[in-house]
Amino acid sequence: MAALRRRALRATLTLAVALAAGLAANCWAASDTPGAAEGAAVQPVAAPAAAPRVVGHETRQGRPVMLGGRIASGPGSGVKFILQDHSVVIIGPNSTLSVDEFAADRIVLRLERGSFYVDSANPGVVHIVLPTGTVAVRTATVAGRIGPDATEVALLSVGRAEVAGFGGRSVQLDTIGQATRIVGLGSPSMPVVLSPQRLQDFSGLTGQVATLD
Repeated sequence: MAALRRRALRATLTLAVALAAGLAANCWAASDTPGAAEGAAVQPVAAPAAAPRVVGHETRQGRPVMLGGRIASGPGSGVKFILQDHSVVIIGPNSTLSVDEFAADRIVLRLERGSFYVDSANPGVVHIVLPTGTVAVRTATVAGRIGPDATEVALLSVGRAEVAGFGGRSVQLDTIGQATRIVGLGSPSMPVVLSPQRLQDFSGLTGQVATLD
């Protein structure tokens, strides 16, 4: 009887060892399977959105000017704002503009409609993107307007500005009072010096926002 019990005990132990060995083999096989560890990885968490960047302020109420934000004026008056590099920007009545890029040596302004006045204090280049072309301002004051028939740009101070159209040609304004016109999507016209009266049409933009200071 004792011998029978010992044989039964050995059989039970043998079965238990075999079962344990089988479970261990299955666990190792699962861990060696390609992609098994990756499938159990924690899903990546999306990074929080960056806070809007302030690049200047509007002069009347001190409201911040945000990078990429649109600034629009109504029919009664323009809007004046100062960028962090001390460049002064004015848009006339019924105008819309945005600051698309802002760096120590490069600023990109985009005028969708209306008129603009830019007194650049940036040591690099201020680019003004228009529906009909671009203006690259290098430490100068320029003004312009988008009209029903043409876009006009004038140089109001010492310095220079390069005006390019989508027609593939560009002209340089390097004398105070010089101006050029872009008709449609063509090239800018050869620069001409404006009469004092015509020049006032551009410099007068500053007076349209004098009440905002």
